[in-house]
Amino acid sequence: MAVSRFLTFLLLALVLALAVAQDTACPDGTPGDCANPDAGVTADAAEVKVTPPQAEPEDPKCPSRPHIIRCAAKYLDTNKNNKLDRHELEGAIDELSWLARGVLKIIGSVNTIMSKCDYDGDDAISIDYDMDNTSETCLASCFKRRAFKSAFFADCDL
Repeated sequence: MAVSRFLTFLLLALVLALAVAQDTACPDGTPGDCANPDAGVTADAAEVKVTPPQAEPEDPKCPSRPHIIRCAAKYLDTNKNNKLDRHELEGAIDELSWLARGVLKIIGSVNTIMSKCDYDGDDAISIDYDMDNTSETCLASCFKRRAFKSAFFADCDL
């Protein structure tokens, strides 16, 4: 039993080490968390110009926040009310394998996720309002977005 726990811990540590090693640089080679590739903001001497997002495939190493939000709406919002209710999130986590639940613990418990993503405190993460207001706290890093996507909807290509 102790050997099994040790091997499980060792496997989880290896998965985390590999994920952290891959998260040390963005696709363009700059260190740290990736900027949102969909932002498209360029500065000119006289004005700031915002370009619309390009229809490019998502980078599997750094999925964009809008991509994760679209996929969560499709796969996790089971009652289709445009909100991720606490019970929907708990149900989705309960359906994960023990290994995926262990990796997802890096993001945090349901309470932690709700505190970081539920801006208005109504115990539901609205796809529009809450996600627009929590960009600094909710799924802010490439690593967390990648972990969330791989746990719940690895094949999502919305």
